[in-house]
Amino acid sequence: MSRPPRRPGRRHSGRGAGRRRESNGEHRTEIIDIVSLAAQGDGEGRLADANRAFVPLTLPGDRVRVEITGKRGDGFFGRAIEFIEQAPRAQPICEVFGRCGGCQLQHLPAAFYAEWKHQQVAMHLARHGIEAVPEPLIQVPVASRRRVSLAAIRTASGIELGFHTAESDRIVGIGGCPLLVPALGALIGPLKEILADILPAPGVRADIAATELGGTVDLMIEADHEPDLAAREALGEFANARNIARITWRRGKDEPEPIIIRADVNLTIGAATVLTPAGCFLQPSAEGEAALQSLVRAGAGNVSKIADLYCGIGTFALDLASSGAHVFAADADAGQIRALALAAGRAGLGGRIDAECRDLQARPLGSEQLSGFDAVVFDPPRAGAMAQALQIAGSRIRRCVAVSCNPATMARDLKALIDAGFAL
Repeated sequence: MSRPPRRPGRRHSGRGAGRRRESNGEHRTEIIDIVSLAAQGDGEGRLADANRAFVPLTLPGDRVRVEITGKRGDGFFGRAIEFIEQAPRAQPICEVFGRCGGCQLQHLPAAFYAEWKHQQVAMHLARHGIEAVPEPLIQVPVASRRRVSLAAIRTASGIELGFHTAESDRIVGIGGCPLLVPALGALIGPLKEILADILPAPGVRADIAATELGGTVDLMIEADHEPDLAAREALGEFANARNIARITWRRGKDEPEPIIIRADVNLTIGAATVLTPAGCFLQPSAEGEAALQSLVRAGAGNVSKIADLYCGIGTFALDLASSGAHVFAADADAGQIRALALAAGRAGLGGRIDAECRDLQARPLGSEQLSGFDAVVFDPPRAGAMAQALQIAGSRIRRCVAVSCNPATMARDLKALIDAGFAL
């Protein structure tokens, strides 16, 4: 976004287990026509009483018998129990699609999927009076996801490892996942074996975050218990046998504890090499990361001083500094800020990056501080950056690049900037 120079004296107004739904104890069946896809990817139709109904795994053009199982928002949630008519569908690429809650839209034809993505962005912008035509969808290859969060439970019959079903904490076991890079997909079976050794009793759960970077795999296990000596030894042997670079264990909200570190887990960003902290945020695919970096560079333009807010480990800050910009980088995660600063120093970029640990939600960078920069980049969590957007709106910044994973909060934040004189 950009805006013309501000005239003197001008004043401006100031990372679960699926979606939750409220049960109302009412169960009934109706036949409905699906007329659209809702924001979360469920088919949407109208009940006989004109209330909205949301039905997973349905498409516009379906006529379906639905069992209504509870309320959701201003409508009702249901499940399809019989298809009377079905619109054309794509063949899902995963054998557990429909039971696993990890994916909701593999049944969408490719052209429909791209159109729906465009509609979601345009719709949320339009709700705030913003007219815009989204550019074509950038798609990444299928087996390119380099990070995954898996859920596990020990049952009486063994280990269940996979993803939660939609709307519940029940786990659908998987043998692999076609979206993952091969190194992560090949780890599913061996993970089940090691979990059988380290989850002590039926009912014990764990979450496993696995990341593949530069040919190495990083694992973080989160559970409500401490690993005993036998579990630690088993994990060490597992890391050696499977060429795992690092395994850490996190109990509750404690800091992650290293179990074994066999090699550094590095990510190259621009001219820098980042030693990634355990559990840090990364873009899901290298291809997606590169596309975003290219768009941010183009959006920031040829300017010398940039503020990168919600910077994480420096996905944009290090890339921009490597291109010659001087960057102030801020994020609330102290571990990621340390990793960014260390990487910048090692790459000779220390003079171009000033990194600060700062909670931008509670203490946004003020309008006067921002006015010293030529441009600002912000990439907040799903809740958006309303407090920070208002400070940007009140500053003398002329160029702003907003990155978002949530079109609803993005549109809200952009509205504040447009009201202050920015043009999208």
